Amino acid sequence: MIFLDHGILAIPTVPGLPPKLQTEPSTLETFRFRAFSLLSIAGMSSFCQVSIPLGTYDNLQVSVSLLAKHGSDGFLLNLVETLYGTLKEQIDIAQELSY
Repeated sequence: MIFLDHGILAIPTVPGLPPKLQTEPSTLETFRFRAFSLLSIAGMSSFCQVSIPLGTYDNLQVSVSLLAKHGSDGFLLNLVETLYGTLKEQIDIAQELSY
């Protein structure tokens, strides 16, 4: 079991850059498959999941998802609340360095 007592799995919320408006159907289908593979983990396993927006990079939204075992909703939300200040600070630093 990945999560044991209070383990957290951090994964990307989406698998990569969003497809363009005129993306070929086969490429779009590949993106959808990869996206649903990430987005369905919590639903299929009964784990709880939260997505944390981290800001933008190259004018694109960036986020990370955290998953915890079934019934750990409170733990996961408390963790996000605890981490958010530090994450925001690090994001601000990274954005300043990229300009």
